[in-house]
Amino acid sequence: MTVNEKMQLVINLAEKALEKNELPIACIIFHNDKIIAQSYTSESEDKRLLVHAELKALLELDKKKISMKDKREMELFTNLEHCMMCLGASLSSFVGKIYYSLDAHSDGAANWAKKTWNAHHIKSTFCLPEIKSGILETESKELFKKYIDIHREGQLVEWVKTII
Repeated sequence: MTVNEKMQLVINLAEKALEKNELPIACIIFHNDKIIAQSYTSESEDKRLLVHAELKALLELDKKKISMKDKREMELFTNLEHCMMCLGASLSSFVGKIYYSLDAHSDGAANWAKKTWNAHHIKSTFCLPEIKSGILETESKELFKKYIDIHREGQLVEWVKTII
């Protein structure tokens, strides 16, 4: 599968989240072309805040007790830049590559980490994964626009506007 094909699966999963009245954010972790873990953000359904798509998928990955070598070969795909919590969880899970669609200018951590990691982590067990952005950016923006069309107002709508 290509990078775009993998991200399309994430976009499809994010659409399912939107259908359930959730923010359209999803995550799939691949080992080669095999899906190892997947999830979408479920803050509305769960009435909790720490149920981000990436964190839930990483917790699913962690339960599988996969070797460190195999984890370093895994690719995490999400349609929105990681927040600090999810980036930390990705680092602690030893995922090798992160791909995402949209930058989260107000609270994204991936761009910050790419700029600052090497200056502060000369010797560390944790390595910053390879991070690539902009994959199917337009398709992801359309999902967030649909979210705004559905919800029209509120704090999350204002936050979503910073993304698109």
